[in-house]
Amino acid sequence: MDLNKISEQTIMYIVTAIAVMIIAVGVRYASVLGGVDVGTANLLFVIVLAVELVLYLLLHKSIDKATAFFVLRRKKSEKFKPSVLTGIAKERFEQSIAIFADYTKLAFADKLSGEDIERLCLYAELFAKEEELKNIAPIKVLSRKISNNDLYHYGWNLWNHSRSYRDDRRQECVVAWLKTVFDNLSAIETSTVKGKLTIFDSKCNITIQKNIFDYLRIIKG
Repeated sequence: MDLNKISEQTIMYIVTAIAVMIIAVGVRYASVLGGVDVGTANLLFVIVLAVELVLYLLLHKSIDKATAFFVLRRKKSEKFKPSVLTGIAKERFEQSIAIFADYTKLAFADKLSGEDIERLCLYAELFAKEEELKNIAPIKVLSRKISNNDLYHYGWNLWNHSRSYRDDRRQECVVAWLKTVFDNLSAIETSTVKGKLTIFDSKCNITIQKNIFDYLRIIKG
């Protein structure tokens, strides 16, 4: 016999049977030592076995019910929590997108047309959601209104603001996004764009903002 194939439940039954038998035999032996005749001692042996069997079945049934109750309760709890957390996370994600859209409108208020700003907000949302930019019209920015360094900073701010919600948090993702969205950056080398995401430029209108929410709160008073 392969002992490894014996289940834990089978072992439990064997141990229980041995314990029950030892108790019944002990009662019979004690009865005989106490002067009880053999027939009565055997009857006591059978009665003790029967009582032990009934008690075991009742106890086993109670344990099964209690286990089933707690397992069901745990499953319901586990089933409920993710939906609640998912709802909360989704709400926070939508708020994060709305906050960055407000920031985008403020940053490009006098630099892009209203239509371009709306498109830029949509493109930023697609980046946060890790959705592909398909058949988009690149945005052209006049250099006298905004520099490439401003666009680099804007890209870094978008990456930093969105990375807690993204699976792919590499900066290369926002570099590709910048080169796709802004016509001014399409021909610039990827390594150059990445290297200048946080470039210091005192003349920049768009600066590095590590917390967009706090920045908007200060600007709006």
